[in-house]
Amino acid sequence: MTKISKHRKKKLLITGVALSMITSIACSSGQDDAATIEKGNSLPEQEKSAVLKKMNTKEQIEFSRQDLATRLDLEVDAIKISGATPVNWRSGALGCPKPGMSYTEALVAGIWINLRVDNTIYRYHAAASGQPFYCPDDRAEPPSTAPGAD
Repeated sequence: MTKISKHRKKKLLITGVALSMITSIACSSGQDDAATIEKGNSLPEQEKSAVLKKMNTKEQIEFSRQDLATRLDLEVDAIKISGATPVNWRSGALGCPKPGMSYTEALVAGIWINLRVDNTIYRYHAAASGQPFYCPDDRAEPPSTAPGAD
């Protein structure tokens, strides 16, 4: 039997834990949530935000307004901006966790866009420079803080 040094044992343990975590993440991210995939899109909203082109704040707001207009079958001019705030989301869920999904537990810089139609507020969440997505009230969580806030 070969004797393994303490340093080597520690390195093997860390490697094993890291591989276990990577495997767990890879397996959970491959699960499709059919209820959240709309209009033939193949990725959940948060994942699409990460792979599509980067947007500045103005583009994020206009994208959100257009998306809401399409959802509600309204003219874009009927949708007013209640606020667009840079925030830190509490996790990779970007303030809109889906039941049964696992997310990175780290602060994520992003934006919180609130749109208004008459007296109803509609929330859009995004990572910084990411594509916003609609977050229904039953899943919406407030952000942790604004970036740079103590």
